[in-house]
Amino acid sequence: MSTSNTDKNQLVFAYWATRGLAEPIRLALHYSNTPYTEKLYEQGEGPEFSREEWLSEKQNLGLDFPNLPYLFDGDLKMTQSKAILYYIGRKANLMGKTPAEEAHVMMLCEQAHDFRIKTAPVFYGPEGATKEGRKNCVDTVISEELKKFEDYFGKHKTKFAVGDHPTVADFQLYEYIDANLAMDEEHTLIDKLPNIKQFMKTIRELPRVGDYITKAHAQLPFNAKQAKYGGKVLEQK
Repeated sequence: MSTSNTDKNQLVFAYWATRGLAEPIRLALHYSNTPYTEKLYEQGEGPEFSREEWLSEKQNLGLDFPNLPYLFDGDLKMTQSKAILYYIGRKANLMGKTPAEEAHVMMLCEQAHDFRIKTAPVFYGPEGATKEGRKNCVDTVISEELKKFEDYFGKHKTKFAVGDHPTVADFQLYEYIDANLAMDEEHTLIDKLPNIKQFMKTIRELPRVGDYITKAHAQLPFNAKQAKYGGKVLEQK
């Protein structure tokens, strides 16, 4: 487990040494320039893929529902990836400007999460182990789900996912779209989705986000080591 050297008053954010469900939170933390200490739990190599580094601490951290990711902020100790994302969003004013915008932010985060979960069985199952299986997922599930986001961006025509200012929805969408596009090894699908292509470019150009994506973000795999695809760092497109 690696821990950055920061003071005790900063947030502590912990997850596996993968992008997984944690990366939207990391993107939000970097964009908002929020100081934090990061703990990266390392999983053992196969075939056991030991989780002992996490399990040895899991019940001793004072968490109501011990799980990864977790966040400590002073006396607050919490789990659940989207709850943490929304908490960071509210602290950093990244939840929209009105109740209606906040509702859209949460709706998009839930939709993006569903998209990531929908393709997880392919990343981790036998279909993900073959180029043919991955292409089939791209041609069916991924294309179908991305069309929904493409239409959304085309309809709303705002600079960011919700309005003209970044929100946590941008980071949830960016990461989960990027993760699923990784299965498109021919790199052709994105060119059929001009609204999404522009959105991804906009997020990569945000202050502090671009540097993070190029450096630390690119050094983490999408998935855990036992995944059939994305369990190791993939070459960047």
